[in-house]
Amino acid sequence: MIRIYTTLIWVLILLPALSFATSEITLKNGDRLSGKIVEETDDAVVIETIYAGKVKVVRSHIAKIAATELEAPKADVPRETGSGATVKDPLEAEAVPPIAPPIKRRNPFVEGFDKIMGNWDGNAHLGFSYTAGNSNNITMTSGLRATRANPKGGTIVYFRSLWNNAHSAGLTTQNAFWGGARYDRNVTTKMFGFISYDFERDKPRRLDFRSVVGGGVGHRTIKKDRTELELLTGVAWNRTWQAGDDFDRAEGLAGLTFKQKLNSRLRVQNTFTYFQNFNVGPEYRLIFDSSINVDVTPRIGVYLAVGDRFNNAPLGVARKNDFLLTTGMRWNFGKKK
Repeated sequence: MIRIYTTLIWVLILLPALSFATSEITLKNGDRLSGKIVEETDDAVVIETIYAGKVKVVRSHIAKIAATELEAPKADVPRETGSGATVKDPLEAEAVPPIAPPIKRRNPFVEGFDKIMGNWDGNAHLGFSYTAGNSNNITMTSGLRATRANPKGGTIVYFRSLWNNAHSAGLTTQNAFWGGARYDRNVTTKMFGFISYDFERDKPRRLDFRSVVGGGVGHRTIKKDRTELELLTGVAWNRTWQAGDDFDRAEGLAGLTFKQKLNSRLRVQNTFTYFQNFNVGPEYRLIFDSSINVDVTPRIGVYLAVGDRFNNAPLGVARKNDFLLTTGMRWNFGKKK
């Protein structure tokens, strides 16, 4: 019984101390700070708050100090000055800056290439095959296609190459490359003007080099997130160096570009261009390229490409049609990846 009475007496003695462990400082400007007073001097009072830690308050700014119940810290409310401007209290603690997310490391080669390409989007691809035994040959293909869009138009650059060597015959059966660029300038939302440059070389066909400068107008017939269709028409100047007589001639051109995004990983692209010789009516050329691209990752993918070059009046005994089927790996680059 004596032990119970002793416990009750200690509770009655400590209860006021526990109640007054939390204090409230009222400043002369009306602001209040609630917390535990941890140090007092003639010049200042140090109060430890839940929301700002230890805060030192000069006594000349204090109106009164009183005990209070411990409450959850309230949101800081800016006060207004006489001029109408809203300022924070000078005693308000600075907010703790958020923890920065970890830095994601990237491949230095990828970062360097992206810096060089700037705002370009596109892909580069490489295909290689080798056989040995009864049939010895090496085939290698490579290519690049890049676009850069801006509010006034855009630029397209492309390049493809093919090299094939049949060791059993000791002959290079294919050694060709072709590429070009096109710059568009918007006239309206759908109509645009363009200038283009295309080049080509095909050693087995005895075509040393062909340079074609063109220009005209285009129309974005379909422009959607998944489907794009552009139609082109214009004129071109063809300068050709070959095993026979070199020549210059004016040509008319017409073409189209079609893109279809089937899903987030699968895309199809087709380009077709027709060149009509103005000097000789029956002579014309056709260029067709089609590709199916599958992204394995945002950067790496595989492709299957079909290319066809047709000339109804080839040089000498060369064939009219050159067909190319290639497959390999591709690497996507640019800001969209």
